[in-house]
Amino acid sequence: MKLRPLNVVISIALLFGCLSRPVPVTIVADGQQRTFYTRAATVREALEHAGISLGDLDRISPPETVQIAPGMIITVTRITQTLESQEFEIPFARQILKDARLAPGETRLIRRGEPGLERVTIRITWVDGRPMERQEIRRERVRDPVPEIIAVSLLGEMASMPISGTLVFLARRDAWRIAGETPRILRLTNLGDLDGRIFTLSSDGRFLLFSRASPTGTHTLLNTLWGLSLGADPPRPQPVGLENVLWLEWAPQGDRVAFATGKPSPGPPGWRAHNDLWIGRWINGRIEAQRVLTPTAGGPYGWWGMTWAWSPDGRRLAFGRTDGIGVLDLAGLKATSWLTFPVYETRSAWAWVPALAWSPDGRYLAAIVHGPPRFGEPPEQSTRFDVWILAVNEGWARPLIEDVGMWAGILWSPWGLFFGQAHQPEAGDASRYDLYWADHDGSDRRRLFPPEGEVGFGGQPDMRWAPDGQGLLIRYQGDLYYIAIPSGRAYRLTAQGDIAAVAWR
Repeated sequence: MKLRPLNVVISIALLFGCLSRPVPVTIVADGQQRTFYTRAATVREALEHAGISLGDLDRISPPETVQIAPGMIITVTRITQTLESQEFEIPFARQILKDARLAPGETRLIRRGEPGLERVTIRITWVDGRPMERQEIRRERVRDPVPEIIAVSLLGEMASMPISGTLVFLARRDAWRIAGETPRILRLTNLGDLDGRIFTLSSDGRFLLFSRASPTGTHTLLNTLWGLSLGADPPRPQPVGLENVLWLEWAPQGDRVAFATGKPSPGPPGWRAHNDLWIGRWINGRIEAQRVLTPTAGGPYGWWGMTWAWSPDGRRLAFGRTDGIGVLDLAGLKATSWLTFPVYETRSAWAWVPALAWSPDGRYLAAIVHGPPRFGEPPEQSTRFDVWILAVNEGWARPLIEDVGMWAGILWSPWGLFFGQAHQPEAGDASRYDLYWADHDGSDRRRLFPPEGEVGFGGQPDMRWAPDGQGLLIRYQGDLYYIAIPSGRAYRLTAQGDIAAVAWR
């Protein structure tokens, strides 16, 4: 059948007439419901015709792109979000400080505690004017709590015990010795100017080397090195012919020493390291030495100097710089770089260098290493520091214990690893530290010292392994404590309160 032109025109007109005919639509929004007729093609157009604007989070049902149908119900759910900040007090801890000057039962408030403050930001999601969800999005420390410190008497807590080997300490800028058992303390020097930079015993415990501060106003001298034969009666300090020594340590066996030097500097920190290395011998009260490494820049912040550590067999020296760790083979004077990391940016007149510790068999080296950033900050500003283990004979290195703090320190013993753990690793330069003990693989970590409630170490724990292999000597708040291993029981050995260095062979 052939369609006539007039009929085509009528059909098209009927079709467009149907599409443009208003249809009823109901909109539910803002607590109201209203029905109206609209020629809109989509839900979005219908809302626009009704004068209803949409927020970024609002939900529409059916969706905005759906075609309009007669009798359709369009629901607009209003969604908004607001931020709310709440502040909470952080309770302060109570810390106990033992004081030999107090009578039994006496206590004294050293510092009042102050609560800290934490600000928590909450995001509240509102649905049609009613709160439906609360989500924490940020938590920030506004003010750290200040611990309350109370001094109590330590009388009756002093331990009397025999001391193996030779135990000497530095107090009131002079050298002292514990002779045989803890109550017997003998004065070794009466100089009053030991600076504590060098304070070390020979491997057999017969000779003590120490540094004396340069006279006030001297601009060309950092210190002078002196020696003391502990077998002499009485011991007489004698100069050994060295000066401006930044680091010195006896070899684990024999009469050799290794040392590095520097020079005075008018600005902080008061010296500039040469980053050299000398190997010498103790001969008739003098040190005769040969320089095996010439002065170098020492890398970034090289003016601070490097850390060194003898291997147990005396054949190698591990070294730490601000940007890495390596090992020097003394036979061929070959230095091997083992690990590199970003320099820690102190923005001050001091530098951070790694603490090092050899395993007793000399196969492994443990070190505190500058770790990766926590929150996307530049690598140089990362406050993360980890314990790493380096297998120097096998050629691998890996992290062992994470986030211990920059002054953690480490000691490797036959019983396992002893290391410091910062209370606040993200603020490790100012944090207090507790002493921890772990197996050689980093497992089974346990807190060892100080007792609960007492203040931690004010920096890197100063530790010495006992010559008889039965315990650990630590210097804490100016006194010496002995920790029996494996029981972990701690004994206080002194009530000096001013011990600045210790050596035990």
